[in-house]
Amino acid sequence: MLAETVYNIAIHLSDSEVERLYTMLGERIKPTLSKKQSKKQLLTDRQAIDYLLKSVFKN
Repeated sequence: MLAETVYNIAIHLSDSEVERLYTMLGERIKPTLSKKQSKKQLLTDRQAIDYLLKSVFKN
């Protein structure tokens, strides 16, 4: 069965049936936790200035 088919049926449910559906899904389907992507370390002001001087403003 396709998700689109289930969606088309679910939007026509009454509010009480939607709550029941969520309860049933909650027991069966556990959300997958995505691994946090490590953020790149931001540059300090000094590192940014050094980079600009070396790469952009070459002597």
